[in-house]
Formats: sequence, C-alpha cells, structure tokens
Amino acid sequence: MSLFSRILTAAAALVIVAPLALTAMPSNAQSDTPASGGDFMGYPVTEYMDVGLLEGADIEKGHDVYNRVGICLSCHGWNGDGMGKNPRSEGDAAKLRESLLDTQGFIDVISCGIPGTPMPYHNNQAYKDGDVCYGMTAADFEAADMPRKGKSIRPADIINLVAYIQTHVQGAGETTLAQCQDYYGDSAGKVCASLE
Repeated sequence: MSLFSRILTAAAALVIVAPLALTAMPSNAQSDTPASGGDFMGYPVTEYMDVGLLEGADIEKGHDVYNRVGICLSCHGWNGDGMGKNPRSEGDAAKLRESLLDTQGFIDVISCGIPGTPMPYHNNQAYKDGDVCYGMTAADFEAADMPRKGKSIRPADIINLVAYIQTHVQGAGETTLAQCQDYYGDSAGKVCASLE
C-alpha cells in the first residue's frame, strides 16, 4: 500500500470511525463528553460536544474566525451547507450542518486538514514534527500529495471556531430565516430574502 493510500485510509478513519466509536461505548463506560441535553454557554450540549475541550472558548470570536480569519465560509458556505462561493474550491466542501465529527475530530481536521482532499491545514505547526498531525511530517508526503496550507489560525482560535461550529452550525437542520438574520445581523436584508 502506497504512502498516499495509507494517509487516505487514516484520514477516512478519523472522519468516519472516530464519531462512531463514541456511540459504541458500553453503557457503563465513563466518558469526558457530557450526554446531550446539558448547557454550554447558553447553548444545548449535543452528543458530539466535549465541553472540557471547549472550556474558555469565545463563540463570538469563533464566528469571526469562520468569516474573516480562516475564511471557512468561502468553501463551507455561510451556513455550513458545503456550498461556498470560492471559485478555487474543487467541489462541494463538507456539510458542517450534517457532520458527525466530535470536538476533537473538528480540532484535528481544522488543524491538520485531510490529506488527499482539498481541506487545507490551518495550524502553522502542522507536519513540522510528528506530534501535531496524524504522526506525520511533510517528509512523509510526495510533493503532489502534501496537504495544502490554509490561513494560519492560532490554536486558541481553532477552539473558538469549533465552539462556534458546534453551537451554531452542526446539527442545525435546514437553514432558516432566523439563522440567516442571526448570522448577517444588520446586513441580513437582501441576503436572507430568499428564506422568507
């Protein structure tokens, strides 16, 4: 199996298997992830949230990172539907509204990207040593297979971004007028008119 195939397999395992492992825990097992139904900064806790990892997060700052720092909306769309307007995007991006990633999964994917896909990495220490991303360094990739670098996002802001995604985007269902108005604030008028 080629290095590229092993990387793709590892990335697929992270995206697909990690969330499933949470549901496979025996009923008497202890978990750091609280059960659904609690409260995190005024938002309901979902089965995918680990409030311990999100402790101290600034959701408002996470919204700013989504829009202006990481420019996530250009590929994932303002509402996380995977339909951003980036002309360089290689197709539909992940639909964050439907994602089954848990908190750590989002942190890993945002920090390290997903090798073999258009999802770039945003941690400026990614692939410099084997401790940050999937146990791999840049030397483990052939030039054409190296994940792309996205905008650099500080680790604290990655946590803020994940808190925003998990409280406002993930599991939010179909886009509503209220969500559009909340996102765009005072400039919601024309942008949100199609949802009326």
